[in-house]
Amino acid sequence: MKKIKYFIVLFVMMFTCLINAKAVVYGSMEECRADVHSADLSSATGKATTRSCVQSFCSTATLTYEYYSIQLVNASGVCANGNRSPYKTVTYGLVRNGKCNGVADKKYTNMDTTYDCSRTTGGDPYYKVTTTTTTKRNTTQASKPTTSKRSGTNATSVISSETTSSTTRVTTPGENTTSSSPTTTKIITSDASIRKITINDKFDLGYSSDKNEYAIKVPYSMVEFNVYVETNDPTATVEINGNNDITSDGGTINIKVTSSDTTNTTEVKINVTRYTKEEGDCSLAQLLIKDYIFDFSSSKEQYTLKLNNNDKSLEIEAVPTNPSSIYTINGNEKLRNNSKIEILVEAVDGTTCTYLITTKKSSKLLLYLLIIVIVGVAIFFTVKKLIEVSTKGKNRYRYE
Repeated sequence: MKKIKYFIVLFVMMFTCLINAKAVVYGSMEECRADVHSADLSSATGKATTRSCVQSFCSTATLTYEYYSIQLVNASGVCANGNRSPYKTVTYGLVRNGKCNGVADKKYTNMDTTYDCSRTTGGDPYYKVTTTTTTKRNTTQASKPTTSKRSGTNATSVISSETTSSTTRVTTPGENTTSSSPTTTKIITSDASIRKITINDKFDLGYSSDKNEYAIKVPYSMVEFNVYVETNDPTATVEINGNNDITSDGGTINIKVTSSDTTNTTEVKINVTRYTKEEGDCSLAQLLIKDYIFDFSSSKEQYTLKLNNNDKSLEIEAVPTNPSSIYTINGNEKLRNNSKIEILVEAVDGTTCTYLITTKKSSKLLLYLLIIVIVGVAIFFTVKKLIEVSTKGKNRYRYE
């Protein structure tokens, strides 16, 4: 009985996980980007989710990712309840665990970053510090409820003998009362230190408190610069400027953290430069295959090639547009029908392009069927002839 209960509980947990999963797989990068959205933490007290687009490219042995996201509506990351360092979790719609299954493909999925304003960055519950001042009332409680009439009306209000914390009530004549409203006290510190700085949830700046200027070099095609600053004191104020002004030549991102008592500041400068357009070019100028006529175009990434029946591999020569780019060829062995040959080109700045060749072999099924039919027809007529000869022989001996 205990084992049955255990399996029931396990089944319910697995079913719940499947229900809660928000995996999305898209058919193209354009479709994936169309589903990208941001979260406005300034109006959130619970959870808020921002969705990014992830291209996961799987070669026969290598797994790489490319990301596309947009900046938080409230870039400072301050929740509506005052939490400046909300708990953050990142989930992927399609998880490959860093491995490929031996088949080259390119998939597009979602990456959801959820900010939980009810918890701090360490996972502990977030409490807004408040102080409430209460003043005692000098009153004598009656053993029974008392009533008082309002002049000009017949309405009667009942006053309970129990103490109430409400600030609006009906009092009896001669009662001395003092009421106060709750007040909120904000914790003020002089801490303006920074714990961590990341860009696009991918690039860790490697921040150190003894260094306030950094230089990074990014791919030429990089468009979004979503800067996340994690402070040691969640009440500090963060200002980020310049991250939306990075041009093709680069630019500067300035970060300023001010302590809650405004006595101390920490400033960080990030100088951004780009690789050149040529250094970001991962295309091929030519793709040649020995003994095959191959119509290649650098802008076309997928091809179908009809194999000669005896070919188990191909002699492929790839010529990158930028001679400094490097390429690898995977899957070019033991070729058969529907084999996938992948040419992965990596540019100087790390940008990758993938060219995929799907092989086709002539099917021998029709040939086998034709042989079977011919053999079947030959057997049929042979048997028929033998039956006719046998019948004639029997009739001849009968007349004699």
